[in-house]
Amino acid sequence: MRKFITSYVKNCLDCARFRAPNPKPVGLLQAQRFETIAIYLFGPLPESKDKKKWIFIVEDVATRWVELFALPNATARECATVLVEEVFLRFGLPRRVISDNGTQFVSAVMQQLCYLLKIHQSFITVYHPQANPVERKNRDLKPRLAIWWKTNMILGVKNSPPSDFQ
Repeated sequence: MRKFITSYVKNCLDCARFRAPNPKPVGLLQAQRFETIAIYLFGPLPESKDKKKWIFIVEDVATRWVELFALPNATARECATVLVEEVFLRFGLPRRVISDNGTQFVSAVMQQLCYLLKIHQSFITVYHPQANPVERKNRDLKPRLAIWWKTNMILGVKNSPPSDFQ
């Protein structure tokens, strides 16, 4: 009986004409690439040969694309320079930048950069670093750097000339 009724209602033109429309709700618009980026300063690390000891991490929130930049100093001017020359010129201007409350990111240099380029600057809450998408990348980056550092230190000790110390 149920099968017959279902078939009749599906094939009835009057039923189809007066049936209430039941469309699926429209989904949320997908974010475009490099519309929102998250930035973070990682370090200080042991100094490299070219005097760099900070890693500036830039992640696109939509695609999870990550760019790492080695910096000699953790200043707002250097972070702003890297953002403009390395990120904005290659990928375009984002609408929003997410960062922690580090002095480099709340400084007048970054504030002015964001104001001039019409970028909305969002800060994560102080006691909730998980809100910054880059924190997940840090969890991956720390062990890799530790392995790399240990391997290079061992190779450096093995390949160094014998010392004259007694």
